[in-house]
Amino acid sequence: MADHAPVPEGRRWYLVQCKPREAFRALEHLRNQGYEAFLPVLAREVVRRGRPAALREPLFPHYLFLRLSDVADNWAPLRSTRGVARLVSFGGLPLPVPDDIVTALRLREAGQGAEPEALFVPGQAVEIMAGPLAGLDAVFSARDGAERVVVLLKLMQREQAVDVGLADIRPKA
Repeated sequence: MADHAPVPEGRRWYLVQCKPREAFRALEHLRNQGYEAFLPVLAREVVRRGRPAALREPLFPHYLFLRLSDVADNWAPLRSTRGVARLVSFGGLPLPVPDDIVTALRLREAGQGAEPEALFVPGQAVEIMAGPLAGLDAVFSARDGAERVVVLLKLMQREQAVDVGLADIRPKA
């Protein structure tokens, strides 16, 4: 049942629906009960109070994967596990998820590394939301410290590099 135990025959992955905003809680409680659970996460950068912050969130909100055996595991505690809403089923029977899908998600997560997905990438179109340049379109160029960025504005037929606050720009829709 634990990650370090040998995997018995007949053990398959199933999809668990979690209660809203409780996927991490469900993962913790399932692991504490000895189940092998996997919650694919996405690390991305967001702006909070004008500063960049790394955020880890479930790749599939409200869902995680659980490896169970039809014979060896006790499925009864799942119903009362904190954070768990239900086991996803069709026609009243839990439907197994192919191992290849979970393997691919684990490889994707391992390859993602510790760096969060950048909020802006060089060359990305942005809109300035505040300050004297509010309403103008620009192109993201680079970060300039924790709270500042450099954007390129087209002024007088030339691109000009301008320093603005990170919280003052947003991706162009």
